Amino acid sequence: MDISTRSLTFTPERKARLTDLVRQIIGNYGLLLIMLLLMLGFSVFYPVFWSLSNQINIVFAASLIGIMAVFSTFVILTGGIDISVGSTVAVSGLVAALLLETGQPLQTALLGGIGVSAIVGLVNGVAIAYLGLPPIVVTLGALSIVRGTGLLIGGSTLHLIREPAEFLFIGGGRIGGLPFPIFIFTAAALLMLFVQTRTHFGLSIYAVGENERAASLCGLPVRLVKLLVYLLSSVGAGIAGIVLAAQVSTASANYGNALELDVIAAIVVGGTSLRGGRGSVHRSVFGALLIAAVNNGLSILNVSTDQQLIAKGVIIVAAIVLNNRLQKWSETL
Repeated sequence: MDISTRSLTFTPERKARLTDLVRQIIGNYGLLLIMLLLMLGFSVFYPVFWSLSNQINIVFAASLIGIMAVFSTFVILTGGIDISVGSTVAVSGLVAALLLETGQPLQTALLGGIGVSAIVGLVNGVAIAYLGLPPIVVTLGALSIVRGTGLLIGGSTLHLIREPAEFLFIGGGRIGGLPFPIFIFTAAALLMLFVQTRTHFGLSIYAVGENERAASLCGLPVRLVKLLVYLLSSVGAGIAGIVLAAQVSTASANYGNALELDVIAAIVVGGTSLRGGRGSVHRSVFGALLIAAVNNGLSILNVSTDQQLIAKGVIIVAAIVLNNRLQKWSETL
């Protein structure tokens, strides 16, 4: 056997390394591969789908849901759920707009909008972590209470935001040709990914999601972890609410209806388990991008709205099933 032949021989060590590499690629980037295949399918019927401008549009469309998803991923990782984020989006943008209407400076409006969202998350977290109430019940109640509060303080009318220009830039400005919300989405994803992978808090989230009782016996501050994940989820919704208000130059207590469903869909499509303990921020990013790509592709193909809803549901379910199959297949390698 010559040198070249020996270099092609798969020793047990090489085979093990190759298997680990394939498992990591499929486990971490299986959804990305599915997304690329889907985009290739759309480009067959409409080649301009791959154009740079359209790809920017897809990322821009994904930014609002993506900002919320990367913050809410931690809630799902603990085995919880937060369905109050849609209402929080509306109220945070509304509070910021009302503060601007009264002549408050930009910094006060931003802090006010995000501060209100933080209060919502704090109340949710205390009720769930310290009072032991079910997350679905608490956040369902918060969805209604927060929406009602928004209607009380702002009515059902639209509040026009004409200035300052710096506020409007948050939703409609561009840097280097890219919409500013994309930069906010990127920064949020990188920050949450750092928290997930480089902090003790991030590791504790997985432990709580895997086995809450075992995590408690190991001395982890389970209640504090659960409180903080709901606080982060609401803050993410608050940031998204300000971005939305700045993007459409209006604020309303009626904004954000059913937005929580898209957020949860993005997280689940990304492979995060609703049972907790399995998932990742970067997968939620892929999930948000996949949903935006589906919406964009169906719109380009001039699919009617009712057919879009059906097709979107079928594609999302198919992507989840295929991604789960790939995950299981990689585990058997």
